[in-house]
Amino acid sequence: MKTLAIFGSTGSIGKSSLRVFERNKSKFKLIYLSSHNRHNLLLKQSIKYKPKNILITNAAHKIKNKKLINIDAAIKRKKIDYVISGVSGYDALKFNLNLLKISKNLLIANKETIICGGKLFLEKAKKNRCNIIPIDSEHYSIFFFLKNFLFKEKTDIKKLFITASGGPFLKKKINYNETVSKALRHPIWKMGKKISIDSSTFSNKVMELFEAKILFNLNPKKLEMIVEDSSNIHSIIQLNENIYIPIMHKPNMELTISSSLGLRDFNQMINLKNLKIQLSQPNLKKFPVIKTGYHILNYYKHAGMILFTVFNERLVKMFLNKQIKYGDIVFNLVRVFKKKQIILLSKKSVKNLNEIYKLIKFAQNYSI
Repeated sequence: MKTLAIFGSTGSIGKSSLRVFERNKSKFKLIYLSSHNRHNLLLKQSIKYKPKNILITNAAHKIKNKKLINIDAAIKRKKIDYVISGVSGYDALKFNLNLLKISKNLLIANKETIICGGKLFLEKAKKNRCNIIPIDSEHYSIFFFLKNFLFKEKTDIKKLFITASGGPFLKKKINYNETVSKALRHPIWKMGKKISIDSSTFSNKVMELFEAKILFNLNPKKLEMIVEDSSNIHSIIQLNENIYIPIMHKPNMELTISSSLGLRDFNQMINLKNLKIQLSQPNLKKFPVIKTGYHILNYYKHAGMILFTVFNERLVKMFLNKQIKYGDIVFNLVRVFKKKQIILLSKKSVKNLNEIYKLIKFAQNYSI
């Protein structure tokens, strides 16, 4: 029986993970469940799924429960076979660095951690003998292909296309004063608020390009996004022979989680008989953040990706808190990367974790 831990179990990734666990209880021993703020739901999950321990990562919540421990106690325990990290935001970097110490396999959906941590995070994983498995559908499909089907070298890849659903405004006019509820209304995926807003502006897809560059060590010139609004195709691999290989599956996170755990219990299939696929280039005028993202990817260094990630998250939080208008997210994100100070900083190399944390702090306090 394999050991399993789910951190961020009250979020969308965590709930999907628990549905997979529920179908396979006989195969896993559930060691941890955790939440940051939703402690009442965590306690309900604890009663239902019976983990050995629970963690509340927000120290402000004081709960008496015999299963409750802290992360410091957790990282002193022996290695866990599979750890699923569903925690969100760039603040999760430190938390996920701790998870490397207890994970044999870290299943991670937090692109901000990969982007901000960069190759240093991957090096820490290797040092801790922890395999990193991305479970976002796009990156998992690439990971799956490279692991199972690429028998030569990554140099055989001419281009790697990451697909975008386009979000709620793909075929609609975008108003500067769009409401939060409309911006959150993704036509296919059910996700958290922050990632839903990112999807609506295409910032999510920009960060997925950054993540792909870091995870798979690919030349940025080989990375591109393309729109496929049914979300059945998650990536397309173009080989040097100009053979194109689309990676397809139902748009459901349970498939990537299940497959990452070595299971074959996901039975939702694509109906190929009635399948309609349409690929198109994203509209750079309608979604100008894409152009900024490509520029950072191709001409700036790791620092530029970190700055984009932190600035974007700050702006999205401000919009969700009704401090700025919807259009201000992209307007300010594009504008800030035209400032001389940000351009110069984006071109600098980041040498260690201390420099990463300093850059994050700068971005947190910078006036945008």
